[in-house]
Amino acid sequence: MKINRIAKIGNEDKFGVFIDNKLRLILDGKTILETNLRLNQSISDQELKKIEELKKNNEFYLKAIKYLSHRQKTENELKDYLKKKGAPEEQIKSILNRFKEMDLINDQRYVQSFIHDKLNLNYASRKKISYLLRAKKIAEEIIKQSLENEQISDHQTLKKLIQIKKSNPKLQDNLKLTQYLVRVGFNYSDVLEALKEITAED
Repeated sequence: MKINRIAKIGNEDKFGVFIDNKLRLILDGKTILETNLRLNQSISDQELKKIEELKKNNEFYLKAIKYLSHRQKTENELKDYLKKKGAPEEQIKSILNRFKEMDLINDQRYVQSFIHDKLNLNYASRKKISYLLRAKKIAEEIIKQSLENEQISDHQTLKKLIQIKKSNPKLQDNLKLTQYLVRVGFNYSDVLEALKEITAED
């Protein structure tokens, strides 16, 4: 068998490969380069099969790149995404290892960013942050170390959150406010202490 023609298809990164005057393959540019396909090249059924396998692998790779382009993802999130897309286990491991080497996925960096946002934007308790990160299947050691490195304490977060929530008519009563703060993960005694300090400052 011989390659007679390689033609670009539309505006996308797709190329039609004609073998013995029949369209046999539709490949992306990455696969074309990796296989070094060229005109008048002889190609066997075995080589054709290998190219098809490489094409599938590259498709999963490109899907993973696109998935990561929207926002930071955890290693487990990417793994679950590739599983849903039907990627074989070995291909998933290969992509994860490659992306970690390229620093495209980094659970340590993800956790640091997550904690920073939850503390400074959502005023979440450390208990709630730990719970949310465990739900994302982040390693316990990473969670523990990242929280220890964070300078903002629950006490500081509590005081900020109390000042914000006091403007809510439904939480004007200290008992209701206390119940709410305990529900979202703050320690009861810490809540009472923070409320006492804020009352004294007022």
